[in-house]
Amino acid sequence: MLQNEKRFTGVCHGTVGEIIQGPFHINRNISISVISLHARKFSWVHFMNNDCDNIEHVAKEKPRSMKAIDLYGALHKTKRPKGEWGFYSELVTGKGMSSSTADIVATIRCLDKINGRVTDQKSVSKILKGIERSDSVFINRYALYLSDMQQTVRTFSSKPQLHCYYIDEGGRVETEGTYELLLMHYRKKLREYSRNLDSAISAFDNRDYRRLAECATQSAILSQNVLPKKNLDSFLNYKEHFGADGIFVAHTGTLIGYLYARNPLETMVADVAAFARSLGHQIQYTQAGF
Repeated sequence: MLQNEKRFTGVCHGTVGEIIQGPFHINRNISISVISLHARKFSWVHFMNNDCDNIEHVAKEKPRSMKAIDLYGALHKTKRPKGEWGFYSELVTGKGMSSSTADIVATIRCLDKINGRVTDQKSVSKILKGIERSDSVFINRYALYLSDMQQTVRTFSSKPQLHCYYIDEGGRVETEGTYELLLMHYRKKLREYSRNLDSAISAFDNRDYRRLAECATQSAILSQNVLPKKNLDSFLNYKEHFGADGIFVAHTGTLIGYLYARNPLETMVADVAAFARSLGHQIQYTQAGF
């Protein structure tokens, strides 16, 4: 590194799907609400102020991060920095892991480091709204979030540490192509979704995390009528056998797994892994929460 070079890094965690996803009434309209299952898997964005300006590469390979750079500059009235950008992510695109949103938020945080400032949550939401439908990975707690309106309905004071053992069923889901399909489905199941949302909010408020995991199971079952998971029935059939508290999915992704309020013994983990293998998949693990 040259003597006058400086390095800056922004980071943002992703998700492994959602505890719940469903309709939320606002101003007599239906919006898409989520309570994300925040995962300890990350997206990193690096910047070094040198003569190797690679902004054209960013525009080609990371167009949403490029748009975030421009929207950030317009919001804060700052110039686009000249130098070398670098990106690395543990989050796989098209799986329901909030990969692109995490890239955008990590880009904003890297720009904050460069400019010596902190962009508040409302401004982050404003930037996101100009780019994509997203979730609440930029908020440091669980939240009921309207993904299409970039609006926080409420946050939760409780911060459960949940254990996720999951598989990737394969393929990719383009989130932008699911919006109208979801709204059509939600209108048919408003009562069921409303009951489940009320139950999830109550579970958070009462720190009843096993009940919260059951709400995740119900949300996965409701989602089966619109964006089905191939292995949901198998996971449901063996849920009690493996002592799981619930089942979670990436509603607009390809992940499905078991949710535990307490991490199971390794002998049970081995049994879950063997079960996943029998379905033709490798089990994966992450801890969710803050």
